Amino acid sequence: MTEPALASPEVSPPTRSRASARQDWQQRLERFARSGLSPAQFCTAEGVSLPSFYSWRRRLARDTGAPPTAPVADVPPGPRLLPVRLPAGGAVVELVLPSGAVLRVPAGCDLAFVRLLVEALGGAPC
Repeated sequence: MTEPALASPEVSPPTRSRASARQDWQQRLERFARSGLSPAQFCTAEGVSLPSFYSWRRRLARDTGAPPTAPVADVPPGPRLLPVRLPAGGAVVELVLPSGAVLRVPAGCDLAFVRLLVEALGGAPC
């Protein structure tokens, strides 16, 4: 008579404790803060998914009572641009002289000066 074969128990991968996963993500997020990389670049380098990154960042911020950090735009590291304010300019008048020279005159310019420029450049007197 044959003996029944017993199924061998399947070996499952060792499970990590939640505390271990939490500690790994805390360290990972600290590395991210120092990395200067965008979240997508960092996750690629770490071999983790971007949704997991955002989920853990929210979870750890909520559990510690710290406000979650604002999402970081996917911008390459490098120089940051500062806003520039230009003075509101008035209308510019463009004079094309018979010689082909172009004279751009801002609003409020001294007309006597413009007249001298036109004469000096060989245009007809104003």
